[in-house]
Amino acid sequence: MMLDISQATSLLQSLGVKGSTASKAVEQAANSGSGSDPVNFLKQLQSSLEQLSSAAAVPGNAAVVPDPQATSTSSAYKSTQQTFAGDPSAAADKLPFKDLEEFRIWEKGLGGSFAPDYQAPDYLNMMGLARMGGDQEAFGRYTFFKNNPQFAADYEAIHSGALSKFPTDGSSLIKSDLSAMPEATASYYKENPAALRLAEGFNMDPTLYKMQLDGKLETANGTNTTEWLTQNKWTSDGVVSNNNRVTLAQAEYRGLDGNGAGTYRLAKSDPVTGLMVDLNGRSYDPTTGDLTA
Repeated sequence: MMLDISQATSLLQSLGVKGSTASKAVEQAANSGSGSDPVNFLKQLQSSLEQLSSAAAVPGNAAVVPDPQATSTSSAYKSTQQTFAGDPSAAADKLPFKDLEEFRIWEKGLGGSFAPDYQAPDYLNMMGLARMGGDQEAFGRYTFFKNNPQFAADYEAIHSGALSKFPTDGSSLIKSDLSAMPEATASYYKENPAALRLAEGFNMDPTLYKMQLDGKLETANGTNTTEWLTQNKWTSDGVVSNNNRVTLAQAEYRGLDGNGAGTYRLAKSDPVTGLMVDLNGRSYDPTTGDLTA
């Protein structure tokens, strides 16, 4: 598996790292000579982020964004029920738009004043909205907020200087089942959710990846370890063959606490037709929003 530098940069940005810091961390990791081996690259990338985090604590370096692994999760995503239930603004009939055209008008009318300590909420990182937008993706955004009305008021508020009421540390975007991991591995990832998302982002089994980091992984001579980590899965009964790329693509967002199934109600993209299949089972043109036969 060849390393995609742009993928690594985008992945860091999805973790909440600002563009310049993400680019610098990836550049440092790539220049270390580990760029051809994603496993070693991720090790160096974590080291680079730690260095940038340390620099952020030095006076005069306030513009450097802290390492996302150092972000506290104490007040972040605890459970789907606690985080998302009971919000009176979450009802679909309270949405400020009724169709795609009304959504376009509403979105264009949002403010542009963000708080100095603003961090993109997970739901925007999950959609890619923290890095991109545009009219061509408007139907996708409309569909998301239609299916997840609890986020619409928050989206509007952060455009007027408020901080998001939802997780911003990536903890709601975890797909792996920590309860199925060895206790020590699960504990490590609970303290370092960004490391877990990096492993997931490169389609590596998190438990086997942690064993590789710790120098405890044994593979046959001549094995491409990076590719092997994407094609095998740790279980309590031993390592089994598994296409982690497909598994992760099809998995729901469990969240760091494991209670996140159903947090994000998402339309699916049909890999054959390229159409967007909404929760009602109907297919739409992802650009125009036109219903197809």
